[in-house]
Amino acid sequence: MPAADFLLLGLYPTALCACIGTDLGRRIIPNAAIVCLIAGFAALALLTPLPDLAARLVVSGAVTAAGFSLFAENLVGAGDAKLAGALMLWVDPTQVPLFVLLCGLLGGALALALARLGRGRGSGAAPSLPYGVALAGAGLALHPFSSLMGG
Repeated sequence: MPAADFLLLGLYPTALCACIGTDLGRRIIPNAAIVCLIAGFAALALLTPLPDLAARLVVSGAVTAAGFSLFAENLVGAGDAKLAGALMLWVDPTQVPLFVLLCGLLGGALALALARLGRGRGSGAAPSLPYGVALAGAGLALHPFSSLMGG
């Protein structure tokens, strides 16, 4: 398997699945997964020509800055902010609006499911929302349609 295929078909989906699992189980997005996503994209950029590299970097920087602004206001977790920024490297800049829509839909479905589970256990406390699940889910859903995949 060529190195670019390993990154696209192995590293990226595996890192996102790890984010989903740990965010659901422990409400933590591992820094190691974020580092793998960023380092993997850097390696991919060295291995293959990316005509939209500058746009990907700008979008990633803007999303990371917005994420940390939201984190400073205690609206999102730091892991969610880091994951969103790292994902923007892998998501086509033209796919960003669809990514945002998918995140909203997945996040809403997750909120409904957790609210239903919370009521089923008789819990009065509002559950925290592992939004990394929605972020990673949207990244996985769009990945087959990415220009990185040759499509």
